[in-house]
Amino acid sequence: MQRSISEFDFVFLSYDEPNAELLYAELLNQIPWAKRVHGVKGFDAAHRACADAADTAFFVTVDGDNRIDPKFMDVTLDIERGQDDHAWTWASRNHINGLVYGNGGLKLWSKDFVRNMNSHENSNNDAGKVDFCWNNKYHDVFGTYSTSITNSSPYQAWRSGYREGVKMSLNAGRRISPPDFIRTVWVYNLHKLLIWCSVGADVENGIWSIYGARQGAYDCNLTDWDYTQIHDYNWFKNKWDT
Repeated sequence: MQRSISEFDFVFLSYDEPNAELLYAELLNQIPWAKRVHGVKGFDAAHRACADAADTAFFVTVDGDNRIDPKFMDVTLDIERGQDDHAWTWASRNHINGLVYGNGGLKLWSKDFVRNMNSHENSNNDAGKVDFCWNNKYHDVFGTYSTSITNSSPYQAWRSGYREGVKMSLNAGRRISPPDFIRTVWVYNLHKLLIWCSVGADVENGIWSIYGARQGAYDCNLTDWDYTQIHDYNWFKNKWDT
């Protein structure tokens, strides 16, 4: 059944992004009915709060560093019978390095999916602690309808780079041993990792994103550090401060 994106609730999900107020104001100009969840600790807990805030059975999340393309409101999606507990994601363009993929993209969630996913801080396996994308009910949808603006401060740029430096080094969310890295890592993730580690120095605070990606890749691949800590923003703050 074809469903229009404009019929669903939108929830702006922010934590500490320095550009969140500006981007939320822009979102309200486009989507006056958009709601907001702010400052909830934990990725899983924050998405559950979004499900609680939404009045519709399906809802769209807009990350706190994400600028939405008005064309997204013209999108329709075929939601089939039996998909009442599924989720969908669209690619986003990264403002620093130009990469286009699911990182930071717009997402349509069913409340049932969110309330049962047990990801990140609530996951009982390493892959789930890193991301929720491994669920077979989580679907990539063709199209790019937003821009992730992750360079409003050195810390924001470094943290976003660090997380992707780790995530792009993994195989299905799990660490690869250094001798096996080149022949095991997915070629498209390797491509993204190289770009995160080298592109964007011409953009404000972009050098911090590059540094973060290199540091994350190093820590993940060449130390025994617990890489699943990238879901913990308190850990990031302590890492940055020290």
